[in-house]
Amino acid sequence: MKAAIVTGASGFIGANMCKSLLEKGIKVYGIVRNKGSVSHINHPLYQAVEADFSTYNSLPELIKDEIDVFYHIAWGGTYGSSLGDYEQQINNIKYTCDALTAAHKIGCKKFIIAGTINEFEALQLLNAEENKPRLACIYGVAKLSCDFMCKVIATNLGIDFNTAIIGSCFGPGDTSRRIHNVFISNMLKGSRPKLVEADVLYDWIYVGDVADMLYTIGVKGVNMKNYYLGHNKLKKLKDILIEVRDILNPSLELVFGELKDTTKVDYSLVDINAIYEDTGYVCNSDFKECILKTAEWVKEQKI
Repeated sequence: MKAAIVTGASGFIGANMCKSLLEKGIKVYGIVRNKGSVSHINHPLYQAVEADFSTYNSLPELIKDEIDVFYHIAWGGTYGSSLGDYEQQINNIKYTCDALTAAHKIGCKKFIIAGTINEFEALQLLNAEENKPRLACIYGVAKLSCDFMCKVIATNLGIDFNTAIIGSCFGPGDTSRRIHNVFISNMLKGSRPKLVEADVLYDWIYVGDVADMLYTIGVKGVNMKNYYLGHNKLKKLKDILIEVRDILNPSLELVFGELKDTTKVDYSLVDINAIYEDTGYVCNSDFKECILKTAEWVKEQKI
């Protein structure tokens, strides 16, 4: 890979993706809504391109280069109440299809979108009479729709395509109030959070690993295949939280089951070994070191 496009270059995963590519000597065009938002990326191989979601169709006029891979990371509404905002989530589908069409016009060889484990929850709606879907499922449904639509569009345009289903990603740069930051913040403050039973399989994957996996898919991924970006050995959420507690505040007692657990990820819906088998990728990050780096970020940002 010599050159790549990354949308959402100022975001949590997008910025780390740019960093990973640049470290490998790859030219990066970072798509942002405001060039000032990526002033921290200072690299001779990096070029910021200003474009809003609704103006992705202008990208072929802005980028005149041979591009190997187009990484579509940008997405509006990825946590909180915006997950259930159907208008915003539906718009995301159109913007993704626009980005794919633009990638084809630019001459990109491959298009990769960032998926989510929430898609597995959305698939359970096929048996909706047995499930009570959360409003946040709208987010997963939109991501799943993008996967299906893009496969059709990419096939007919003749461009290679992959969906990268990202596990529960954490690390420095995440400004959200998702479980990772909230739990780590509680551990730092010595405050016992209310927890679900947490007896389900889960996966905390470091953002640096996610970025490297995205790169690997761009180079070695099999066309039209979905890849899970996470560990191939899963743990119970309870065990992950206990491990994080032991790293940051071992004396703090955790009580599980005070809240009702409303979500369960069915990992059987994806091959969690595929990226390891197809690409030979090895996840070498030390979990303790990653948690400590993230804790320092959370502390600095006062999340």
